[in-house]
Amino acid sequence: MFTIKLHAALAACLLCLCAAPSLAQDANTERLRIHGSNTMGERLVPALVKSWLQAAGYEDVSERARGASRLEIHAQRDGTPLIVEIDKRGSASGIADLIEGNTELAMMARRPNAEELDAAWQLGDLGSPDQEFVVAVDGVTAVVHASNPVRQLGIAQLRAIYAGQIRNWKQLGGPDLPIRPLLGNPRSASGEFFAEAVMAGAAYGSSAQGNVRVASGVASDPGSIGIVPLRSRVPGRARPLAISHGGLAVYPTPINILSEDYPLLRRYSLYGGQLMSALGRSFALHTVTRRAQEAVAVANHFAVMLRPAPQSPAPRASAQYTQLVAGAQRLPLSLRFNLASSQSIFDSRTAYDLDRVAAYMRLPGNRGKHAVLVAFGNREAGGALVSTLISNDRADIVAGYLQERGVRVRSAHGLGTARPLAEAAQAGARFRNERVEVWVL
Repeated sequence: MFTIKLHAALAACLLCLCAAPSLAQDANTERLRIHGSNTMGERLVPALVKSWLQAAGYEDVSERARGASRLEIHAQRDGTPLIVEIDKRGSASGIADLIEGNTELAMMARRPNAEELDAAWQLGDLGSPDQEFVVAVDGVTAVVHASNPVRQLGIAQLRAIYAGQIRNWKQLGGPDLPIRPLLGNPRSASGEFFAEAVMAGAAYGSSAQGNVRVASGVASDPGSIGIVPLRSRVPGRARPLAISHGGLAVYPTPINILSEDYPLLRRYSLYGGQLMSALGRSFALHTVTRRAQEAVAVANHFAVMLRPAPQSPAPRASAQYTQLVAGAQRLPLSLRFNLASSQSIFDSRTAYDLDRVAAYMRLPGNRGKHAVLVAFGNREAGGALVSTLISNDRADIVAGYLQERGVRVRSAHGLGTARPLAEAAQAGARFRNERVEVWVL
């Protein structure tokens, strides 16, 4: 019996000795853990990681799959190896791992819900610019046949179509044709987002067809309507609809998407604790740089960087609004606020957008140009006057911030509830409606 125990002890020692080099190697290897959204972890975050590694001087970059839900990106710098662990089991998994200390950063294709925020109280202010990093926006759009005269739909109407409650275009002012609702893979990222943002728990009707080629189906059928990712190519015989959510109907043009005025959008964000590791903060801060955002665009997502495009006010715009922005070019953003944050009055994306505006106005080609700020507000209990006063206040806050950074502001005006994007009673209406547009001339 003693001999058996001795042999077992010797075997254990040999195993320890054999494992020693591996343990030493692990001790010298740095590791950055990024857990969460499968959509972000598929292409977006790997592209951002590679951009960061290149910018930071890492070499010998390679990928290694560790099962279906985990990817490792290996690299080294100055002889020190680094492993970036990308675990993609969903947004809920990412925030749970962040709370439990099992990851430095959480990838989320949605904002943390109230329950998650309560559980994460010890992490600090997850809505602050120091802990929330918006790296891209994405979403879906509804397309119809080019011959269909219907130009816009509300989200409630869209839900009723896919739930089988509206079955003929005549009910929407269109032709007397049965509606054929098409949907791609309901389990895809776009399908799941549509179910959350539009269906809101409602069941699909029997006429809704999933797992079909949506764009080509719409192009060949005057009675069809389809849901496609914003990045999808729309055939010539199909066109997108303007979508409203209790306010203005907004088309999915690039500037409406990048300004987040279009309603069927979601943000892709990274979240970290207030005491995140040096590697985690280095990577997170890199993701909002122009170099990283170029990688976002290559990964086929809408990057949050300034690419100005001419845009005239919509036909329904007021004379005052039209006069204020006459001859100016709108920047592709809407500055928004986070009054619940203890660290910044600005929404986390807005905090970085303000710095982007200042940098843009310092470019040689923009010397001598001025900013024109137009602010809008939510409908307040005190009436239109209160809403206008609040929007003026928001415009002045942004003007002061930009002027401190050397930006010349020609005018800053608040137009109150002139152009609401959401019904004031809706959840999140204040965030969507209280915004400041930046125009340059």
